[in-house]
Amino acid sequence: MKKVSVIFFTIVLLVITYLFFKNDELKIDDSKFTKIDLPKKFIESSYFSEYNLANKFVVYVDFSKSMTKRRLWVVDHGKVIATSYTSHGFGSMSSRFLPPTKFSNEEGSSKSSLGIYRILTIRNMNPPKTKHKCSCDEYETTNECSHLAKKFPLKGLESSNSNSLDRGIVIHTSRYVSENNCIGNSDGCFVVSPEVFEILQAKKMMFFKKCYLVAMK
Repeated sequence: MKKVSVIFFTIVLLVITYLFFKNDELKIDDSKFTKIDLPKKFIESSYFSEYNLANKFVVYVDFSKSMTKRRLWVVDHGKVIATSYTSHGFGSMSSRFLPPTKFSNEEGSSKSSLGIYRILTIRNMNPPKTKHKCSCDEYETTNECSHLAKKFPLKGLESSNSNSLDRGIVIHTSRYVSENNCIGNSDGCFVVSPEVFEILQAKKMMFFKKCYLVAMK
């Protein structure tokens, strides 16, 4: 009887896992997003071939552009889903209208780091934050929302960004980044619009399916 229970539990677990993977497609209407072809420098980079990024879900960031430009690409298996805005660390900036010039992997530097990151599974912001820019119905009508803000931690995979977890470098939303512009900077985190954040949230089982962020100059 015990053996039958173990087999039954295993089958149920496999079915649930299958359903999660089967329904891993993006559930977002991407027609509302701006789409610009991914720059060749990403496709020609060593990251692209080494990590087989043509067949992965990847967020690309081009730090050769200023914060006033669309410099973030969300790409799923080679298809550009969105081209949007993102912040950089205020310690990296020279001017709002110029690209960031200084990069660092050191704690307390408030600078952005270059390189490739693994996007880890979603977590609550710590400390919890309810006052943040969101696309939920409650925020759209009252400019506030009661649910906790979320984040995607980033694990740096090379020497230029290896301290990202200790530094608390994450993908999150904030009031200063939207689908129209970016008007502020972070302590080194990749701040995105609520709409782009929703795309990441639509990727189920991100812990098992390797997803990446690539930041290049």
